[in-house]
Amino acid sequence: MATDTRGGRKAASAHAAKAARRPPAGSAVTLTGRGGIVVVLSATLVGSLGGSLFGLHAAQGFLFVLGCLLAACTTRRTDLLTLVVSPPLIFFFVSLLSATVGSLGDRSFAVSVLLTLITTLTSNVPWLFVGAVLVVVITVPRGLPGNLRELSAGIAADNPFRGRTSLRGRKDQDDDPVRWDETPGRGAHEA
Repeated sequence: MATDTRGGRKAASAHAAKAARRPPAGSAVTLTGRGGIVVVLSATLVGSLGGSLFGLHAAQGFLFVLGCLLAACTTRRTDLLTLVVSPPLIFFFVSLLSATVGSLGDRSFAVSVLLTLITTLTSNVPWLFVGAVLVVVITVPRGLPGNLRELSAGIAADNPFRGRTSLRGRKDQDDDPVRWDETPGRGAHEA
């Protein structure tokens, strides 16, 4: 049987990749990490739009939490790390977009955007906290620690300084091909 570049069997790694793409037994829909981000972004945008059109101040936060819940439950296990880091960024981006659109036409555009953004973020901190914590609480039993171990192993494997004791430690002469004590052409001038 053929082996891949890391010395493992191709059939085993292909089987593991196929199993990771399979939807969970209780879920009919499985999202990629990007799909989960789109769900949270869409829900937050709809909440922001509904809040500004109908005067529902809690709509953005409530739909943000609902989008986080939905995404955390349906995102496939291999993409959970992508989903976990995204909700606070999404909430900030939507709040900034909403503040920018809402401030169009004001005399002092920058001040209006800044004040609206600060007001939106401070009034929605509980929703932001609940959504972010909910994603972590749901994804930990679904396999987030395994994703973190895999990331750590990947970073360690790509370390260009692996095997060296330290950067400042002694090096063998074969480690550094440039010899600073040898001046090129010194023998030609002396002869």
